[in-house]
Amino acid sequence: MNVDNKFLDNIIQFNMLEKNDKVIACVSGGADSIYLLHNLYAIKEMFNLTILVAHVNHGIRDTAKRDEDFVLKTSKDLGLKVKTIQVNMNEYAKEHKLSSEEAGRNLRYEFFRKLSKKHGKIFLAHNANDQAETVLQRIIRGTGIEGLSSMSFVSDGLYRPMLNIRRFEIISYIEENKIKYVEDETNYQTIYARNKIRLNVIPYIEEHFNSGFIDSLLRLSEISTENYLYVKSKVDEYIKNNYKNSVLNVKGLKSERDYFTSEVVRQFLRLELGNIDGLSKQNILDTVEIIKNSTSSRVTLPKNTSIEISYDSLFIKSEDEDVEFGPIELSEGLNDTELGNIRIKSNSSYRVSDNMISIDQEKIKGKLYIRNKRSGDKFMPFGMKNNKKLKDYFIDEKIDRTKRNFVPIICDDENIIWVSPYRLSEMYSVDRNTRKIMNIILEEIDERN
Repeated sequence: MNVDNKFLDNIIQFNMLEKNDKVIACVSGGADSIYLLHNLYAIKEMFNLTILVAHVNHGIRDTAKRDEDFVLKTSKDLGLKVKTIQVNMNEYAKEHKLSSEEAGRNLRYEFFRKLSKKHGKIFLAHNANDQAETVLQRIIRGTGIEGLSSMSFVSDGLYRPMLNIRRFEIISYIEENKIKYVEDETNYQTIYARNKIRLNVIPYIEEHFNSGFIDSLLRLSEISTENYLYVKSKVDEYIKNNYKNSVLNVKGLKSERDYFTSEVVRQFLRLELGNIDGLSKQNILDTVEIIKNSTSSRVTLPKNTSIEISYDSLFIKSEDEDVEFGPIELSEGLNDTELGNIRIKSNSSYRVSDNMISIDQEKIKGKLYIRNKRSGDKFMPFGMKNNKKLKDYFIDEKIDRTKRNFVPIICDDENIIWVSPYRLSEMYSVDRNTRKIMNIILEEIDERN
């Protein structure tokens, strides 16, 4: 059996394979995935490939077992190893409040990615028609330029060598080579949104408005991809130059167009939150608004988080940042606390060290404690004659915002003695009248610092 030249051209053009690669062929048993499998098999010796066939039984059709058996037999006939899994798509959808389509996709990709850790690159059978249908589906739902760019030949560890191959070309190849496949009867039922687009919407538009509608959608996707990649390069450049220690400097965004600012915000949120699932368009628009017009404000986000701006700094704040630690009473010797290990040595001698202070023991008022910051905290930094807000001190010293809640504060019954390990309070410093010296050592700080 010969490889389809268009398939091989894509493999070479997009550098999808190297000699001795391990690949996973994701096969449902339908025409598209069988085309993928046979073409990978046709170039097996050319690249000395190790091919694993992966199949997901979604557990929703009476013929699902038939499809699984067909994939098992086809793999055996080709001398290929196969991994299968049975899932309950509808139960998963209900549990996670997803559509059946979304649930099926999540379950498939979870299975494929687990396999990829041992068995190599994930090859998927998405074709040109799938690409066009995806673009139209996103237009109907509402999307931006990123959504219009749709799927890529290679992205995020996924390989799609058929994105420019039309469905009629796939069927033609299969018929010419007398290759068997199974037909998923639900493909012809309008029970899913994508099926309605494939069976009703696209044929209607082709018949009444534009016979080359699929080609138009593909051109739109290609143009959008080029535009998106250009914008993304500018966004990445801004992030690279202005994002550090979980804080984004937004000074340069105040004069930018709202669209560009929104894309920077989206990327910043992805970096901070991992993904932006659950965030609304309004969340993004509100964030752009505070960047352009506020020096201090916040936008509430899902999952007990907010995005805040302070002067030119944008950052994420989560509910656990306001958790209070202590106060915990300190005693002579080693004190193991959740903010760090503090050693107290009374009647000691004056010493200078990065993680230690020497204070006038007789200036202590009451007992010693360790805690974290509190709203309204003030202290008199060493060398100064007036109190300073702890919040302002953190800002002036450029102490990472994400670490401020875990900075150990050593205090007595009345005042802050040491913002450790940064600054001693002038009120407790050793002077010529000092008779007793106490050393306070920060032996080990919480790892979040």
